Amino acid sequence: MPETEKRLVKHFTKPEPGEYVPIAFIEITTETVAWSPKLNKSVYITPGMVDTGELKRMRKVYVLKVLNQLSGSVSTIELNDEEKNQFEGVYKEFLEKGGQILFGRRKAGRKTVSFFELSGAKDRKKQFEVKGTLLSEKLEGD
Repeated sequence: MPETEKRLVKHFTKPEPGEYVPIAFIEITTETVAWSPKLNKSVYITPGMVDTGELKRMRKVYVLKVLNQLSGSVSTIELNDEEKNQFEGVYKEFLEKGGQILFGRRKAGRKTVSFFELSGAKDRKKQFEVKGTLLSEKLEGD
């Protein structure tokens, strides 16, 4: 698999601007995330965590759990308030009209923001071949 495709099928999917990943919604939860200088990465804060004094930049994020239809596995997307609201609008439209939800990212100043689009049957440029699998089969291993 080419390197560009590997980036699209990871657990934390991060498509480049102009790339899209077809997804199926599973659930959305609210989590608290902070930067750990000791581990040099972001960590989710759990109720029983003892070293929260060393953590920096605590923030609330929405964790969107989706079925990545390119890989057939479950992926996670972290969203802020604005991105969550945009997803909810696209998901509502999806429930009314059908189609395929596409996840992408684009530059907004110095930041890269997540966005979602609905691809209908008439929108051929963004159609993807996806593997036919049942969601229940994917969740049995969890």
